[in-house]
Amino acid sequence: MFPKPLRSSISSTVSVLVRGLATSTEIFPNAIKPSGFSIATLRSFPSLEPHSIFPVHNVLVNQPLRRDILWLAAVMELDNKRVGASNPPGRSQHKFSRHKLFKQKGTGRARVGDANSPIRFRGAYALARHAPNDFSTDLPTKVYHYAYRVALSDAFRRGKLFIIGEDSQFRERLQQETGLAANEIKESDSFNLEIPTTDSLAMSRFVKEHHAEKHNLLFVANDYFKVSNLRESVLRYPSKKLTVLQKDEVQVRDILKAHKIFIEKEAFNYFAAKYTKFVNL
Repeated sequence: MFPKPLRSSISSTVSVLVRGLATSTEIFPNAIKPSGFSIATLRSFPSLEPHSIFPVHNVLVNQPLRRDILWLAAVMELDNKRVGASNPPGRSQHKFSRHKLFKQKGTGRARVGDANSPIRFRGAYALARHAPNDFSTDLPTKVYHYAYRVALSDAFRRGKLFIIGEDSQFRERLQQETGLAANEIKESDSFNLEIPTTDSLAMSRFVKEHHAEKHNLLFVANDYFKVSNLRESVLRYPSKKLTVLQKDEVQVRDILKAHKIFIEKEAFNYFAAKYTKFVNL
């Protein structure tokens, strides 16, 4: 064993070294910090051809998968979806007789009333009988926002997220620096989710070209009323696997259920601003 003064000096030296490893930035002066951004692709619709790229902060699209947080958000959304319009019968309104089932004494059993008692099998209801019943639950805002970012990150990692839009600054900078013009979009394409026709054949062709016959497709529009042709085409399409939602109507469950998500760039920017406002970037 070391003498006591030597032991104390060794321990103090080790503690100083450990603190230095934790706080000093000069130990690895050439170390490169990991990038705080991911690269997303902007596409035209409905061909989904890529045209430009733009950076997205990792806080929004590179969160680790947290199934517990997603579960909390999904349960809250389902609870808030319940209408609570049932009005079950009470004891005086139930179907059984008012006759006492057993005599009060002498049976060796507990005292019982009639068959309408709420404690009996197929009895009446004692609580929450008057509609509307409120089954809604609450979740801290920061937790729900985190669940939203986790759902978006999982969709981004799996290649399920398609961002529709254009970056005019990127196209101009590309042309100035390289002398090459950016790819022009097809005649039937656009940089939003609107399509030229309301015919369901257009949506059938889109689904078939992208091999999504058995997939749930989610279209997230920045303005629901500016994609009227898309909405009509989806309504006429003979399947309920296609959904069109406005940006403020999308929930965590919608992102999780969709196999492919087509979102306009303005709506994506809305998500980035809303669900990262409590995060220090």
